[in-house]
Amino acid sequence: MVIHEPGVDNYSWVRNYIRQLLGGRVEYVSSYQSVILYLTEEPRVVTKAIKESLTNTSSPIIKVIPVDHVVDPLIDKVVEVVKELASRIPNNESFRITLDGHLFYEDEGFLKELGSLEAIRELAKYVDRPVNLESPDWVIYVRVIRFRKVMKKATVSLLKPEDLRRL
Repeated sequence: MVIHEPGVDNYSWVRNYIRQLLGGRVEYVSSYQSVILYLTEEPRVVTKAIKESLTNTSSPIIKVIPVDHVVDPLIDKVVEVVKELASRIPNNESFRITLDGHLFYEDEGFLKELGSLEAIRELAKYVDRPVNLESPDWVIYVRVIRFRKVMKKATVSLLKPEDLRRL
């Protein structure tokens, strides 16, 4: 996932830059409001390559975040992913959950929006590791994005805190 400064010129610059840098190693999937989602077999390798190529340069790219899973933004779907990612956090290391956007739950055939804190608490139930909101060893990052302009998807990643820093 590439997050860039707003504007059509910045979007075009980022798309061309990624295409020139990575060619066939990534496939464009979707974009909406300064967020571009790419598909790759090696999200962490690709993220590192982009970040290293931009060291000491000026570009409209704000963040490059590897994505482990893309699922519907339903709390039940995200819980399943969080359970799997939580098992990758070493036993004595701490975590934090960061949620950008809103998750939903089904109630009598209707989708209802969960409050951010309620969603985070529900996800955290399935991570049997110490919580550290200020200086965690790991961040479970959930971002709800527009997908193909009409749908929403939740991207879920297990990251080190430095992976979320601005470039």
